[in-house]
Amino acid sequence: MQESYDEFSKRDTVVIAISQEDKDLASAKKIMKAFKGKTPPFSVAVDANRKNTIHYDRTTTYFIDKGGIVRQIFPMLIHHRASWETILSEVDRLTQGT
Repeated sequence: MQESYDEFSKRDTVVIAISQEDKDLASAKKIMKAFKGKTPPFSVAVDANRKNTIHYDRTTTYFIDKGGIVRQIFPMLIHHRASWETILSEVDRLTQGT
């Protein structure tokens, strides 16, 4: 998985995970347990009670450009998500010529 994140970095693309399920910061620490004490290769933000992300789907990936414009949406289900290769390919397509 680290190799995939390195590919995003090479493309000057930042990956941010948003934890929306938690009620407070203390309960949000659960997501960090999945990394077994290691720092994840991407930023993790917490939106307790979905105050700021209520209009975004819980399992979907959004490609947002540096100006804050949503350029692509990758609809997903909990057990069916787009591959990193698919997302990287779309990053390449959308950023050509920039």
